[in-house]
Amino acid sequence: MNPFVNPKKRGVSLPSGCKDLIDVLQRRESGHDTAVRRFIHLVLFQAQQDNATELVIGVPSASEDTQIRYKVADTWYDMSPFPSHVRPEVIAELARMAKFPVGQFPNEGVLDVTFGNVQLRWTVGMTSADGECILVRILD
Repeated sequence: MNPFVNPKKRGVSLPSGCKDLIDVLQRRESGHDTAVRRFIHLVLFQAQQDNATELVIGVPSASEDTQIRYKVADTWYDMSPFPSHVRPEVIAELARMAKFPVGQFPNEGVLDVTFGNVQLRWTVGMTSADGECILVRILD
């Protein structure tokens, strides 16, 4: 095995035409489909493709990126972190997608969207806008 490869580290598959995450976040908006929403779809899609049952969006420290981890069977995997300055928008969009009442925490809701031909169904739980965001996959 290559000593520079971490088998517990996963990345996000990007749509065609995108060479990195910045391309996804800077794409022009089409209708209500925002860059942050596309990012959330990609993260959930990747986790679901890897058969994850849980996903946690962490709380960054001062100058650190936001960590994303997901659980497959009994093993946790790290995804590529994303810039912490984007985190409030990601959390707010997750709350909207899970139909939380505005600004009401703690809360739990269901995110149920179609991404391509895949149904993404996750329970979203948050104790606060600044705390960890825990998503649990709803298995059919």
